[in-house]
Amino acid sequence: MGIAGILLDIFNLFVYLPFLKVDEEEIGKNIRHLKKQDWFQNYLQHEEFRNIIIHDKDVRQLIGKFNEKKLRLPAYQLKCQRKLRNMIIKKLEEV
Repeated sequence: MGIAGILLDIFNLFVYLPFLKVDEEEIGKNIRHLKKQDWFQNYLQHEEFRNIIIHDKDVRQLIGKFNEKKLRLPAYQLKCQRKLRNMIIKKLEEV
């Protein structure tokens, strides 16, 4: 692959990169669905967890990336719960 091919790959990356980010609408939809779950309610009752969920952009991006349709499946919820818990704990350790 020559320089032209590499430049084309870089250009394609920049064109598609904005589509990989989630917006507040997707985050809001997923949060509304997650609020129906006991484990997420427990996170929101914990003040430090709640602040991170509300204010941390990385945590909010993670929540927005969850597949809304799959959130109804218990196994997928468990996977999301683990990912979210791990990221929240990581954020708490950074402080």
